[in-house]
Amino acid sequence: MKLDLQRKNILITGAATGMGRATALEVAKHGASVGIADINGEGLKEVSEKLSASGCNHKSILMDVTSIEEVEKKINELEDWFEGGINTLVHFAGALEGSVVDIDELPSETWNRIININLNGTYNVSRVVAKFMKTRNEGVILLTSSGAGVLGPGSSPPYSASKGGTHGLTFNLQNYLGPQGIRVHDILPGNIKSPLKEGQLREALKNTGDEKTYEEHYAELGDPAGVAKIVAFIISDDASYLKGSIVTR
Repeated sequence: MKLDLQRKNILITGAATGMGRATALEVAKHGASVGIADINGEGLKEVSEKLSASGCNHKSILMDVTSIEEVEKKINELEDWFEGGINTLVHFAGALEGSVVDIDELPSETWNRIININLNGTYNVSRVVAKFMKTRNEGVILLTSSGAGVLGPGSSPPYSASKGGTHGLTFNLQNYLGPQGIRVHDILPGNIKSPLKEGQLREALKNTGDEKTYEEHYAELGDPAGVAKIVAFIISDDASYLKGSIVTR
């Protein structure tokens, strides 16, 4: 299917690596204007160079999603930069720690850090973007949940909790923003190759010593480009009848 994303002004968080990176490159093929955001400056630079080579109209911003002050400042700048403002959010920024650790052995610092990045960060970004979308009565918000928090079981308590919370937030935003012309979804990617997922597998290997399971799970990791193609469709006007959560392999 040939998609037309020329009217889309897309903010993609977590855009330096993995699914965020793949999505930025994919939507650029279909004419979108893109704001790429991440805390990883080196990764952003590499993605920005690829977008420039493709002729994509884009802006790169360093942003820590856990700081509401920084999120407000950077997204305000991006809102002004886009002609017509931000009309699409694809939120991939996240972290995964605490794999295969019993809850009574999990450091509270790990719990707080993952909840802060994955759940509070999602709230921060959604809150600021929704404010602008409401003024125009249109937009698409795509958040990232996970089967670990919705379908279970997950290997990390804070990751599962944060993604379950994101899933619940999605339903709340659907109910609240839907009547104002804003379409809200969450995507539940499967085992997709990314620094986050690879880090989880290495942490699980360190905690269990099970090399066979590590090798099996690593071999099963999917291509983030496959998820990016699905995301490009979800945020397009062709998907205007779509509702709810989307599960990928």
